[in-house]
Amino acid sequence: MSVTMTVEGIAGFTSSLSSLPSQVSSGVKTTDELNYIKAMVWDLGYVTRTIKPGPKTMWSVNVRHESKVLTITAPTGFIRIQRNEYIAILRDEFKKAQFATAPISKWQTLIEAMMKNAAERSAAVVAGAAPIDTGELRESIVAAPPGDSALTNGNSGAYTWDEPFFDIGSWL
Repeated sequence: MSVTMTVEGIAGFTSSLSSLPSQVSSGVKTTDELNYIKAMVWDLGYVTRTIKPGPKTMWSVNVRHESKVLTITAPTGFIRIQRNEYIAILRDEFKKAQFATAPISKWQTLIEAMMKNAAERSAAVVAGAAPIDTGELRESIVAAPPGDSALTNGNSGAYTWDEPFFDIGSWL
């Protein structure tokens, strides 16, 4: 005995899904290059030839597992140590998006809003954890919502494992 089931509208459903972007990026960036450099120094350690700690620095291990001289205000970095918070933010924003009740035609808008909100919340986490010096670094840390030029121009101004891009999603 065999049973046959016909699903009507599956072609339209798959067509709707294929019209969605396969990747939507958002992130955290600084508003200027000097503060970006400061952020990288505080999170990754000095990239210059500093061979011994000074009055406000100490030896520590950076995100790449390299022994570097890091500031005493952020000896374990301040971006990467927030990993669990970023994951919680992304999960929370995904729950809020309510894909189950929205028509597929609205999903791209929901995805972009979700990623924008996650970027804004993550920027607040990063800024709140940034070392306090003059306060300029904290003030310069902002969200890079979907479509932001920092995300599309060859990762300029951004922070990943290998590139200067605050791409928290790559840490998940």
